[in-house]
Amino acid sequence: MTKSVSTSKKASIRCSINSYYQCMIFFYLTINWRTIYSILEMHMTTLRKYMKIRTALLVISLPLCFFVSANAKTFENEGNKTQMFSLHLGATRVIYNIFSSGETLTIINDHDYPMLVQSEVLLEDQKTPAPFIITPPLFRLDALQSSRLRIVRTGGDFPKDRETLQWICVKGIPPKSDEKWAESNKNSLNNVTLNVQVSLSTCIKMFVRPSSVKGHPEDVAGEVKWQRVNNKLKGVNPTPFYINLSELRVGGEEISEHHYIAPFSSFEYPIPVSKSSKVQWKIVTDYGGVSEFFETDINL
Repeated sequence: MTKSVSTSKKASIRCSINSYYQCMIFFYLTINWRTIYSILEMHMTTLRKYMKIRTALLVISLPLCFFVSANAKTFENEGNKTQMFSLHLGATRVIYNIFSSGETLTIINDHDYPMLVQSEVLLEDQKTPAPFIITPPLFRLDALQSSRLRIVRTGGDFPKDRETLQWICVKGIPPKSDEKWAESNKNSLNNVTLNVQVSLSTCIKMFVRPSSVKGHPEDVAGEVKWQRVNNKLKGVNPTPFYINLSELRVGGEEISEHHYIAPFSSFEYPIPVSKSSKVQWKIVTDYGGVSEFFETDINL
């Protein structure tokens, strides 16, 4: 499933040091302007006819892979604007058959301004580069346009008896102010005092599937075993597929934690479980859909 804020909670917040200091400067200036404004209110009310004092307080809080940059410019007509540099992906996951010549992914720029697109494939930890390349790795995508990325394996030794999880991450990057192709965007900001540009990286799962693994995860999702371990619910996955839960219920109550269960592995959900509880679950299919409900009793 997608991570902008993904259900696997693999999303990450990354803010450059320069942007951090810029945000702190804006916060400091905001406090000072509010103090000046209070003084003018009390002692110099006549100046309010001739001056406009406006404050801008920027508080940015985004759930992990957000990149924030802020630029302040002074114009005759003051105003604020926030531009989101994010991309819409044409799928929630990619199944990469190990011996295929490559897979493709559609990306869409839903905004009315152009942006740069930067893509990469990472290992399950979402930090280490994976043995795949994406072409083109960096390119311009115009406003309201779409394009296709091609993912190709370059090496790596993958298990032959189970799937391997990788992440495809696609980031929208704002143009630099001195670049020619940013002219149209610059013209739309003529009356803007504070322009906040938020660059969002979106990551989706890519499952590398060996030829020995046949079928689909929804075919075997009912084989997951559930156990009560120290007041936690333990899910045991005996299949070669990643079991990506879209819904989990215990005793009829929905559980917010939907962490996937890796092949031939287990995961403990930090929830109390009564001895008489039943477990129901749905999973995400290869095509991003949702399976039927599976149900079983908890094994003690």
